[in-house]
Amino acid sequence: MTTNSTSNRMPRLLAMLFLLLGLFCAAALPAHAEDDYNTTLDRLSRLQALAREFSSSRDDAPDPIVLTLSYTRTGDYNTTIWQLTAGVRDTEFESYVNSSDAELASLQSLNTVTLPTGEKIDFGHMLASMNLVYNGIPITGSWGGDCQQLAQQYYGQAQDAAGYAAAMRATFNIDDDGSLSKFGDQDLRADMDSVIVGSKVTQDTDLADALRSYYENLTEYDRAKEFISLSFGTQDTSNSSFADAVYRALLDDSGMQLLFYMNGMWSVNGWQIKEDYAPAVRGAADLFAEYLAGAVNREKVKSETNDRLVAMGGQALSDALAALGDSDAAAAALAAANELADGTQSAVSSGSDAISAARDTLQTKFDVKIFQLILLIAAAAAAFMLVFSMVMFVVHRKEN
Repeated sequence: MTTNSTSNRMPRLLAMLFLLLGLFCAAALPAHAEDDYNTTLDRLSRLQALAREFSSSRDDAPDPIVLTLSYTRTGDYNTTIWQLTAGVRDTEFESYVNSSDAELASLQSLNTVTLPTGEKIDFGHMLASMNLVYNGIPITGSWGGDCQQLAQQYYGQAQDAAGYAAAMRATFNIDDDGSLSKFGDQDLRADMDSVIVGSKVTQDTDLADALRSYYENLTEYDRAKEFISLSFGTQDTSNSSFADAVYRALLDDSGMQLLFYMNGMWSVNGWQIKEDYAPAVRGAADLFAEYLAGAVNREKVKSETNDRLVAMGGQALSDALAALGDSDAAAAALAAANELADGTQSAVSSGSDAISAARDTLQTKFDVKIFQLILLIAAAAAAFMLVFSMVMFVVHRKEN
């Protein structure tokens, strides 16, 4: 037995406790290392195979594509807005994967992957966005979400759209993994690729094969051209009307309306973008349009069909707002949708089903934000008690 008093041991005990707690928290942070392209696609293929097995064993036969893509959505891609739009992740499938192939957990912390073209991309962001695109919500999780974040970041730093676009150029499309920029080059590629690949995915698609085929001999020009065609239809990118079309698509998209609303940037009165946020949002949209026009040499892009990708309908948006407990916003959104002439059709149409499923799940959890806060507190308390127990065990062993 040691002869030191308890009071003399306490400073060292506390120091050890906080050191171990710091190490524990650091180990729990998502990995941001650069992942190998082929390794990542191999793991994605294995994950989809498990999704097919799991689906075939269930009476309700959940969509293997949704299971695969939603499994990768953690952290920032599993917040309330993501649950309302992409759907709630299947915890039973996650347990199935973790017990079958623990290595696949690395797909939940993906960041930078170097493509065969030599370009770098935020692969985790792309997969999460594909989940939304596949569900019929192509803008919110991809380029629209990044425009919203860029506008929010620079809000108050300029007087008009041109001033905002000029300020935003400092961080837009820079070489970055998300550490410095809200809309860096890796996000930009992920946004476009998720729309292009995600819009073509069906239940029978092999995701890894689809991505390999897409990235083979891909050029920036081809990427931008196909993205423009899918997202905005036939456009003369040398004309100022192209930027108008990009901005209009951003505001007319009901998924984006939900995102703006949840970030305090959308007015229930008149159901429109708040006047003080409009210049920042327009500046971000103009900057994105400027990039796209430059990537296709300001050429005219022709769409092969009259369809373009649009988001969930007004009823689904109203349901999502109702799930959040705002009946006034739900009524305003539905009224605005009924007044809007439907001049386009969607190439994907399952968004409403995804919203309904997420809404039903969220409504069973009472207050979503409070529920999530309770989970965070419980997790932190459990982590602290685990570390404290480890320290006490070590001290006890030393005393004996």
